[in-house]
Amino acid sequence: MKTLYLYLRDFSCEETEEEVLYTGTVGWYIQGEEDEEPVEGESHIVDLKSDLEEYQEGTRFNSTVLFLDDSYTLFVRESVPGRSVPQIRRALPFAVENYLSDDLENTHIAHGPISRGSAVDCVAIESEVLGNILQALKLSDLFPTVCTTLGMQIPRTDAEHDVHIVMNDESAWIRTTEQLALVNRDTLADAVTLLSGHRESVPAIKIWNFGEDDADFYDESMYETELFDNRGMSLVSFAVEHFSANDCVNLLQGQYSSRENKTVNVRRWIMTGIFGLVCLYAYIALQAAEGMWAMFKVNAVQDEMKAQFVEIYEEQPRGSNIAQQMRTRLGLAGDATREFDVLIERLAQVVSSPVHSPSIKSIRYSAVLKELSVEYRISDLEAMEDFIDSLKSNNKFTVTPGNVQTETENRVLASLKVSLK
Repeated sequence: MKTLYLYLRDFSCEETEEEVLYTGTVGWYIQGEEDEEPVEGESHIVDLKSDLEEYQEGTRFNSTVLFLDDSYTLFVRESVPGRSVPQIRRALPFAVENYLSDDLENTHIAHGPISRGSAVDCVAIESEVLGNILQALKLSDLFPTVCTTLGMQIPRTDAEHDVHIVMNDESAWIRTTEQLALVNRDTLADAVTLLSGHRESVPAIKIWNFGEDDADFYDESMYETELFDNRGMSLVSFAVEHFSANDCVNLLQGQYSSRENKTVNVRRWIMTGIFGLVCLYAYIALQAAEGMWAMFKVNAVQDEMKAQFVEIYEEQPRGSNIAQQMRTRLGLAGDATREFDVLIERLAQVVSSPVHSPSIKSIRYSAVLKELSVEYRISDLEAMEDFIDSLKSNNKFTVTPGNVQTETENRVLASLKVSLK
């Protein structure tokens, strides 16, 4: 499986009476299996599809990570008081609004993990700009699974360094434990002095230089420096090397949530159940009718059901009773009552909320216990607790957490049960 990484800069969108014109330079980096050599290059944004075609092998990339140039975004690290995580989340946009030059309603604000008493990383971008970028990539059949900024791939400073800098001939990214900014090379010296000039000890700077010019912006007598000459590398390869989904803010939240999640979501489960029931009744009714017209309709419904089944489960149905197979996948018995509809609707509301991103692995319903059993994957334990708290926020429901298993550093497998009080 291959992962595609993109670094977009110099993007613009111009709409004429006849068409929409996109411009922009995209550095790309393709990472394959462990024994495969990575491939990288650079394209105009409208040429991406043709330039990448030979590397796709007839299929889409397994995942696509988009790094935006930080000139399109604003990074804010803000502490917001609140008694609960949902309360803090609701207040975040208004805290970030103080830093915006545009109206809040025209701005998309994404945030990182939220915990009580800790500052939250937020990234703001004009909604129109983000929408245009995603639309331009869509024309090349590219749908990012993660969208973040290049600056967020710069490691936070550690005990040995006060400032981290990534620079080329035109710009420089500056990162500390609390701040992240993109500045012109001409103002870099002043910016570094502002960030590190009020310390008792001599500030230590770590520099990655990707420009042709030397890193001579500072007075060597005023700083302790660690310099890496990266003039033989690309910025996108640097971003890939340091990329960790857990350490950056994914802009694909809310209305921009990734459309490439291959795990079946709750809304699709609901539609599957409804579709299966409707088709089942339609099938029975049509079978009872006589004549060629009825048989034609039966075949059409069967074909539609089969296509829907393959799209959802990525496998062919077994046998002719497709509707029953769909109902069996849901664990939905023939005597299921209104309780099922209420429980699945509540689960869908919480899972589809922009603040949650669990991947539903399985759903079972017990008509006897009137209880929904859910197995899901989520990024970490903090996100899991937040997810459970949101389900509990409605007093009509009882939520019982189940087993929890940490699969990888950024994935937890957990289960829970939801029932009506």
